[in-house]
Order: sequence, then structure tokens, then C-alpha cells
Amino acid sequence: MIGRITGKVVEKSPPFLTVDVSGIGFIVQCPLSIFDKIKDNSEIMLYTKCLFKEEEAFIYGFLDRDQLGMFNTLVAVPGLGPKSALNLLSKFSAEELTQAVETEDIELLSSVPKIGKKLASKIILELKGKICLVGKPTVFNQIVVLCAARTCEHGILKKYGQ
Repeated sequence: MIGRITGKVVEKSPPFLTVDVSGIGFIVQCPLSIFDKIKDNSEIMLYTKCLFKEEEAFIYGFLDRDQLGMFNTLVAVPGLGPKSALNLLSKFSAEELTQAVETEDIELLSSVPKIGKKLASKIILELKGKICLVGKPTVFNQIVVLCAARTCEHGILKKYGQ
């Protein structure tokens, strides 16, 4: 697997970047939101996910681990493919997607092309309370940590309003 690519951006053709790594041009599909942040001929480091479909390999690239983590989380939802996951990450940050899932904002999620209300509901059903971004644990994960530290259950429930 390819976990990370560092090289020079030689071509931008959204949603694709061509990154030259020691003379080899990797074509990487990225969320549209990162193209404004990338300059032509600049050095770049992308966190990547390589997926295989039939006889082709696809490399998906992200500027930070939160985006990569959210992409991995989204493609694990049945019925949600990598293109739809990239569409979501093109429009929203990983934090915004987490908030939309946690607040059950079907309208926000379904505002993305190819994400209907049915798929938005499925995303919420599958992911609510389960998303954990790097350095940003969910309430569920915070409760697990507090329980492991033997904090009183009543105090935990009181703190989180349950």
C-alpha cells in the first residue's frame, strides 16, 4: 500500500493531481477543496489511500490525516463509494462532516451531489457516535476513557447531560 506521497506537483486537473516522485508521476484524486491550497510546481506531501477496482488502482490523496481518516470512515458505509466520499470532503471539512453526523443534519449531507436523503440517513445511522478525528475524540470515546480511568458513572452522565 501507499500511505504517503511526497513530491512536486507537475499538473493540476481537478479532481486529479499529478505528483512527480523521483521521476515517476503519480495521478492522485483529491477533494476539490485542496486545489486552492496547492501551487503549481510546489512540493507537497499527501496522505494517501490506494483502492483497487477490477484491474485498476486508484490513489486518493489528502493534506491531513483527519481528511484521510474521514475518507476511510465514509467509504466503510455500505452504498457510499470513494467518489461520493470525495464529494463530501470537497464541500465540507472533516470537522463539519462529524458535526453534521452527530447533529443528524440530513439536509446538509444531502446538499452534496449524488448524496440523497436516503444515503444521508444511512451515513448518520452508520457513523453517529463512531467518528474520531485525530486529536478530537467523540463524546463516546471520552466516556470510554473516563470509565477506564474509573471516574464515577454518575459524574460522567452528569458532565455529558445524559
